[in-house]
Amino acid sequence: MTHSYKTAFRLFIALFGALLLSAFVPLTSGDPVLFTIGGDKVTKSEFLTVYDKHNAQDSARYSKKSIDEYLELFINFKLKVKEAESMGLDTLPGIKQQIADYYKQLAKTYLHDKDITDQLIQEAYQRMKTEVKTSHILIRLAEQASPDDTLKAFNKTLSVYRMLTEQGLDFAKLAEKYSEDPSVKENKGDLGYLTAFQTVYPFETAFYNTPKGKISGPVRTQYGYHLVKVDDVRPAQGSVRVAHILIKTTDKDTITQQQAAQKRALDVYNRLKKKKITFEQAALAESDDKTTAKSGGELPWFKSGKMFPEFEDAAFALKKTGEISKPVKTRIGWHIIKLLERKGIGTFDELKDELKKRIERDNRSRVSQQYFIARLKQDHQFTEFAEPKNTIINAIAKSQSIQRGQWKADSLETGINTNQALFTIIFPDTKQLKTYTIADFITFAEKNQMRARSRNTQETASRLYAIYAEEQLMAAEETTLQTKYPEFARLLKEFRDGNLLYELMTQNVWNKAMEDTSALRKFYNENSSRYVWKERVNAYIFTFNDPQTGAELRAKAQTATPQELANLETEAKSGKLQKYKVESGMYEKGQKTLLNAVNWAPGISENIDSADGNTSFVVITETLPPSPKKLEEARGYIIADFQSKLEQEWVKQLRKKYDVKINKDVLETLYKK
Repeated sequence: MTHSYKTAFRLFIALFGALLLSAFVPLTSGDPVLFTIGGDKVTKSEFLTVYDKHNAQDSARYSKKSIDEYLELFINFKLKVKEAESMGLDTLPGIKQQIADYYKQLAKTYLHDKDITDQLIQEAYQRMKTEVKTSHILIRLAEQASPDDTLKAFNKTLSVYRMLTEQGLDFAKLAEKYSEDPSVKENKGDLGYLTAFQTVYPFETAFYNTPKGKISGPVRTQYGYHLVKVDDVRPAQGSVRVAHILIKTTDKDTITQQQAAQKRALDVYNRLKKKKITFEQAALAESDDKTTAKSGGELPWFKSGKMFPEFEDAAFALKKTGEISKPVKTRIGWHIIKLLERKGIGTFDELKDELKKRIERDNRSRVSQQYFIARLKQDHQFTEFAEPKNTIINAIAKSQSIQRGQWKADSLETGINTNQALFTIIFPDTKQLKTYTIADFITFAEKNQMRARSRNTQETASRLYAIYAEEQLMAAEETTLQTKYPEFARLLKEFRDGNLLYELMTQNVWNKAMEDTSALRKFYNENSSRYVWKERVNAYIFTFNDPQTGAELRAKAQTATPQELANLETEAKSGKLQKYKVESGMYEKGQKTLLNAVNWAPGISENIDSADGNTSFVVITETLPPSPKKLEEARGYIIADFQSKLEQEWVKQLRKKYDVKINKDVLETLYKK
């Protein structure tokens, strides 16, 4: 696509973009017809919906001039859509495939339970307002563990719970003894302050639902069973961005080494307080965190739960930008922390879209999906037949090959009636009852078995069946979207019309302007006076910031030939000389601000100082008076203008082809009184 082609398309989209946004409004009783095109009716409400969106900020909104001008644009738009349909462009395989692909993509945004998703967004935001100091004891258990292993892990967790609640034993000591979280050796089960999205959803729900000072019962997550203790609850600290200086030392160091590190940290802190050194200088010279030392010790933004608890406490305690903490000890050494910025969690409106995306990526999205599938089963009157379902699941589970993704349908034992119904679904729009058989499922299972692989064959087969049933329900729901959701129908029609118009404009305007070179030449010859260069100069612009360099440069440029000027520019751009810069070219009047300050005549200008501390002078080698542009010099502009002319002539033909009738009485009601 050439520049002019792209330009024309952008102009077209800018003109009609708002029209496409709301090009579909159902015809309802009591909604008067504003105009007809070849018998097709366009209502007052359809026009107003589009007009209001496009003219929301217009001070002349609803004036006769504004309404009339926009009505002309809208009629032209409708004429083009009708012409595209009459040409059968909507039946082109490429267009049909694009629409089908878009339908699938758009459907994804509707195939979820909006109410549950909204509740999860609200829940997440409310949780983000507080931070919970949490400890836990983990008894590990694989996600797809056997019933026996699950019972053993649960009983072990319950036993520890009773030690805590009935015997009153110390949580940290029991965590050290029983917890299977690898970090317990360092934190004794203390996870610090946590907030939403920092852990898996069931664990998050446990610490937000457990009162301060209490211990939850066994909580199952993908990692196993947890006992969750809430030590404290506080308002959210928001986020901070800090810099730090690290003096490394650990418990493995000798007492002498640890004392030396502490003394060194205090010495750096005192020098900072007395302003004998800047924080950036101290970080570069003293910090043992070499990854941040060169950047003044700067760390990325972080929230609670991301750093060592002692580090976080000190960082969030800083209130003023630039404030520096006293040395703070963590398990890796002493830190001196400087506050760079801090911010709150943000308002709900600011975070809503981000929260929605995070929920879609988070395991809590499964909650919304489960509610949605349950609703679909009700809406589509999903009826399941337990006996054939259990028969095929058990039959597939007998084969270990399902765990390797190598299961084959022909490995099923004989005697299974594959024509038996597994479930039925009703399609509400057509009232059609569709039956899904064992044969349908095993075809799906053979192709999709890797999607359901788990720890044992029974679980894999069951999960595979659940995926199959859910996907058939989703497919059935997809067929209802256009009638169930007017917004879906509007967006789909928007996409359809946009593709039709693109194809139509390509055939009738853009390609003609690009390919008919004789017509383009004729158009140029008839309108050449519109494409004229302003007065121009060939000039070299020298820029420097050292007076001595400037003087030497002026002396050379004063008597330089065009070739010598070009050589100076080449040397400057090659990197051999770093003392000055040169740019050259042919410039039109008004094109470059610096040139407005010099006399447009061959020769060298006076020095011109700029606000950035640099100085420039200009060498003009040639002046050119105003002159017509050649076709190739203005080709992009000429093609765009020619395309505009072709479009105007084409629209006139469409108005002759399709009878346009405007209801003047209805139009009068649109004008602001």
